[in-house]
Amino acid sequence: MIPKTHRALERDYANCARHKTFIQIDKQSYADYRDEALADLASAKKEDDVRWAIVKAYQALFHQCTAVLVKNLGVYSKDHGCLITALLKHNIISRETLEKVHSLLDHKKTLFEEIDAIRLSRNKALYFPKTHSKIGQEETTKVLEDVRQLIVILGEQL
Repeated sequence: MIPKTHRALERDYANCARHKTFIQIDKQSYADYRDEALADLASAKKEDDVRWAIVKAYQALFHQCTAVLVKNLGVYSKDHGCLITALLKHNIISRETLEKVHSLLDHKKTLFEEIDAIRLSRNKALYFPKTHSKIGQEETTKVLEDVRQLIVILGEQL
């Protein structure tokens, strides 16, 4: 869940730090995460199983967000939620990028809400076995395209 207030953001970030979620790493290793994001997205597009296509697509998005965090702060987050919290807390994503994503999403969601929605799609695919039969190719194609566009836009931050 995306923190809605400054107070909630500060509390969430402090909680992540307290649990030692953030690990200092070389800023130049951002390229490894970017490359992994592109490889995961390519793999997702080739996947026949819709559940695994969504899982791989989300993983690609997570790696791209990690690349942005690593390049800017030299920090890796072991937790997906803490990654988003860190990006928010440090205002790492430029206003231009946020506006581009906002217009891409037809003003329905913010970048962080979209990432969270894709994470929820991944969770459904992974943790609810009967979901497999309910996830259609159309939904999977949409998720893959959304992730592709977000990876391209986030890549502009690198």
